[in-house]
Amino acid sequence: MTQAALICRVNGRDQQQISLFDRGFQFGDSIFETARFYIDRCPFWPLHLKRFSQACERLAFHFDVTKLQAEYQYLCQLLQAQGQREAIVKFQLSRGESLRGYAHPDGEANLVALAFSATPFDQVVAAKKLELSPISLARQPLLAGLKHGNRIEQVLARQKLSSGCDDAILLDSEQHVIEAISSNLFYKQDGHWLTPDLSFSGVAGVVRAYLLERAALRVSSSPLTVEQLLQSEAVCLANSVQGIQAVGSLMIASGPLQGLHKWQGQDENVTANESLSQIYREGFTLPARSSE
Repeated sequence: MTQAALICRVNGRDQQQISLFDRGFQFGDSIFETARFYIDRCPFWPLHLKRFSQACERLAFHFDVTKLQAEYQYLCQLLQAQGQREAIVKFQLSRGESLRGYAHPDGEANLVALAFSATPFDQVVAAKKLELSPISLARQPLLAGLKHGNRIEQVLARQKLSSGCDDAILLDSEQHVIEAISSNLFYKQDGHWLTPDLSFSGVAGVVRAYLLERAALRVSSSPLTVEQLLQSEAVCLANSVQGIQAVGSLMIASGPLQGLHKWQGQDENVTANESLSQIYREGFTLPARSSE
């Protein structure tokens, strides 16, 4: 079932169509940001804007990011006027249009702005059941960390996700743990929270950036193997839409580590993640979790 959009705009106008010759449609030649709107704004918007600007610079998109800021502010006003307290907003920028071929003209970029309804946010959820995905991420430092429009690896990983599993761990082509399908991964080792290095693949999420800024976790100094992940004290996932998500188990279908591997029980794992969740709540302005 498709989700109806609350708001749909193209290049600053209320519109629901875009050209078949758009390069985002043809080649995935685009970048995007997806953020959670809460009460009157997207709490992590400055980090979204920073990553968007970095993507424009690295991929040579000629776009004035003040236009994105203006569109973001307009969407927030529209959502408030509609009485929406919570929503998901998405901005996608393509390089514009071309008839065929990879070379692109110096035309106008296309900015699409969308808003979708969202269920009330609940930071305390059941521990996630993960599996090890058979889909590997390519190593490409030029694209690493960015949210570019070609997400075919994540699409394939989601297609392969087994029934009963909430998400999957993705490895790169050298069998290093990188991330989940749509979330960054954090793991606790010797009492400290770490996250894999994303210099060659993966998406550098804004919650990850927020927690790194506050020294709540640090980037691992060495590649993470699946065996090392299984030996960690606790594991969680994070993205800007769902927040911090405790992980309870990892199913490995084949190989020397085959089987169901469990971390701490749900209550203990939620407690292990509470330090990160509290810092997240402070940035997201969510109420403190009740101890009752």
